[in-house]
Amino acid sequence: MAMSKIMLCCLIVMWATSQVNAQHCCCCKLRTSGQAEYDAKRYTAAIQKWENAKKCSDAGECKDLNDLIARAKRRLNEQSQTTQKSKHKSTLQNKIGSVPRPKMVFVSGGTFEMGDVMEVHGADDEYPIHEVTVRDYYLGVYEVSFEEYDLFCVATKRKKPHDEGWGRGKRPVVNVSWYNAVEYCNWLSQQTKLKPVYTINKNTKDPNNTSDNDDFKWIVSVDWSANGYRLPTEAEWEYAARAVNGKGGGKVRFGNGKDIADPKNMNFNGSKDKKRPYPYSIVGEYRRKTTPVGSFSPNSLGLYDMSGNVWEWCWDWYGAYPKDSQADPKGAVSGSDRVLRGGSLDSKPEFVYCTNRLMYIPVNRSYDLGFRLARAAR
Repeated sequence: MAMSKIMLCCLIVMWATSQVNAQHCCCCKLRTSGQAEYDAKRYTAAIQKWENAKKCSDAGECKDLNDLIARAKRRLNEQSQTTQKSKHKSTLQNKIGSVPRPKMVFVSGGTFEMGDVMEVHGADDEYPIHEVTVRDYYLGVYEVSFEEYDLFCVATKRKKPHDEGWGRGKRPVVNVSWYNAVEYCNWLSQQTKLKPVYTINKNTKDPNNTSDNDDFKWIVSVDWSANGYRLPTEAEWEYAARAVNGKGGGKVRFGNGKDIADPKNMNFNGSKDKKRPYPYSIVGEYRRKTTPVGSFSPNSLGLYDMSGNVWEWCWDWYGAYPKDSQADPKGAVSGSDRVLRGGSLDSKPEFVYCTNRLMYIPVNRSYDLGFRLARAAR
């Protein structure tokens, strides 16, 4: 019993001695308080206390300070990366959750002669010139940009289209198929509380699609009375491109309201062509890449890049023009290709002409191919 009392007394004395030593050990106190900060995940404060402990005269008593500091810095870096990712995700979600409606121009409908009324260009598929009436509608001021389309890609968890190394942001989106464009239209309609125009059936092949090279052949049905976003019809596109004095369907060659194609005023292939000089074009810069939307002057309706920059998908199946007058034509009933309009960065002057027509398989993508939005005005 006496021996037990002696041992207990010794332990009490040793503990008391250690407490006294700890109170007088500068680095020990800072090491302990630093550990408390570390446990509370306040890593910056922990590092500061341990750095101060290294300055104590008895720092040799705390041999693991460098290891503790290194561990705290790793945790601080991990914490910072997590915070940044969280902030980025939150910002992106806020953008997706409040997608703004794109800027659009009201186009007052009317009757015009569709086709090569200037009688200079004269591609066969621009004839016969025929009378067309279109009703009021809205058309996008700009071509859809990467900035807009990338939100759609993130929201729907799909791969973003390649930008060809030219940059994204305000440049027009490229490398999008006709199917991509109609899906974007529906998504944007939903995001902006409008009624989607298209019903897309991906499970049944479209019997009206006669292409041998389109693996998709989705059936895309249209509700023309819906107020959501859609692609313009070919007639709507040409009517707006040929704006004169604020009215569509005028007699003008190019989509910026000019009769002369000048590289200073639009993005196209303005290089000299020795084999075929163009009387309606000025030789100038050939940029070989897209320019940000709205880089040049608009036409009298306030529409930018209606000639040049990127080809723009239209709704219509490509087909021959009718001879008779038409009211709000929607193109051919069937076909293998959809219509493209406007020319692009690579186009010679004859292809940025307002009345020029191009056709392309709807599943295809290209470095110079994008689109513009339309909406019904009712």
